[in-house]
Amino acid sequence: MADGIVGAITGLLRGRRREPRLARVDAEITAFGEMLAGHSFAPGDHKNDPGLLADYQRALDAYEQAKRSFVGDRNLQDATDVLRALDEGRHALACVEAVVEGRPQPRRRPLCFFDPRHGQSTEEVRWAPSEGAARMIAVCAADAVRLAEGVAPIETGLRERWSAPQSDLTSHPTAAARPGAKRPTEWRPASALPPPSSLASPDPYETWPGHTGARQHREGRDSTGVQLLRNDPQEPALLVVHLERPADSWVELTSPPGGKGRPRRILTHGSPLTRAIVPVETDGREAIRLQMHTRGRWRVWLHPTEEIPLGEGALGSTGSYVLRHPGGRTPLRITQRDGAAFSLHALRPDFSLGAQLCVENGSFTAQAVAPRRAGLLYVQSRGSWNIAPWGSDPR
Repeated sequence: MADGIVGAITGLLRGRRREPRLARVDAEITAFGEMLAGHSFAPGDHKNDPGLLADYQRALDAYEQAKRSFVGDRNLQDATDVLRALDEGRHALACVEAVVEGRPQPRRRPLCFFDPRHGQSTEEVRWAPSEGAARMIAVCAADAVRLAEGVAPIETGLRERWSAPQSDLTSHPTAAARPGAKRPTEWRPASALPPPSSLASPDPYETWPGHTGARQHREGRDSTGVQLLRNDPQEPALLVVHLERPADSWVELTSPPGGKGRPRRILTHGSPLTRAIVPVETDGREAIRLQMHTRGRWRVWLHPTEEIPLGEGALGSTGSYVLRHPGGRTPLRITQRDGAAFSLHALRPDFSLGAQLCVENGSFTAQAVAPRRAGLLYVQSRGSWNIAPWGSDPR
């Protein structure tokens, strides 16, 4: 699967005119590509281990994401998402190696909150930005010491743009929660976004909305090919798949294809889930084609973008999910209670993966910061999860 992956980026990286500090980012992308290309893992030898294959695919996807994100970067601030993608890929590959060698999978530690180039975090401290409320953040060992001493974190060009001045930085709980500090922005609708339409079901992805066109939804039974037609061939689409039975069932998105022309497997063998929500990038073609592999009933449709639910207050679900974010750098608490891999990304306008907001594995509670601009967020998981504004009571 990784054949030729180094050669694929040689032309991309050669001859770039970038600031000198970005040369190291270039080198890290190349090094990770070489690691994947030379790795001894053979997917064909592990067909009966979907979790292991998913981790390997996560490593490949992270590498591709790092390459895409690096295109057009002009400084280290732009390259933050590249560094986080590489960290995700390294962790995924470490999980593969651990399973193959019979060792426990390594626990994922987030990169330093202030600068991913500081490396993985070592502890959590209490901190407050200027004109903001105190929160727990994951930081590297050096920044933990500096904050404890009332000193600003190490400045290397990638500090969060909303970081506080030195006088506002502390790990002391009472000092961080200073009187008069503004509360975090609540996760609520913004006037710039139209309100969602009324939904027939409390779960907006349980059934297709009543105004969904006849060409945009299908239902049936057993294995067969399915074709759905976009309203606009130049626009991305949101695909929703429901299966009656998860055992021995999966769905392949055959057009548009995945990376290097391979089918994208939406539901795989061994998954306990009966639903998948998948953003589909445009390929300029009107038809989206799927291959159903199941012995039960199924329903598929292209979900109208105006019916994508708005994240308001606490939101909980199981499996993949797409929601609308009204904008504002809101601190979020993310919780998952079972042993699945989890990631939260912003989606670009073409529905390709944008900034990586959170990547974890198993049971965890973590913090993420929502994007400043309004847009869509994409959850990838096979477990049950909850997202809520930081400081609210988790459900």
